[in-house]
Amino acid sequence: MTNDEMKQYTLGNMAGMLEQLRQKVNILNALDRDTTTSGSYDLHDQLTSMVQAMDKFDTAIMNAVKVVPNKN
Repeated sequence: MTNDEMKQYTLGNMAGMLEQLRQKVNILNALDRDTTTSGSYDLHDQLTSMVQAMDKFDTAIMNAVKVVPNKN
């Protein structure tokens, strides 16, 4: 595996990890919206910050993928 292939592979892994993180945040968001508990919506601001950070990280990964040469 070349250096560029390893970079692309690693970026792909990071994108997959980010997707897993998004799923966890979605679960946490659903739990936070449960109005049958006393702590409903206590994480609203933090979840908003997490989603914004993940969006920025996703953009950074996509930009990095475009920069690394791909032999295809």
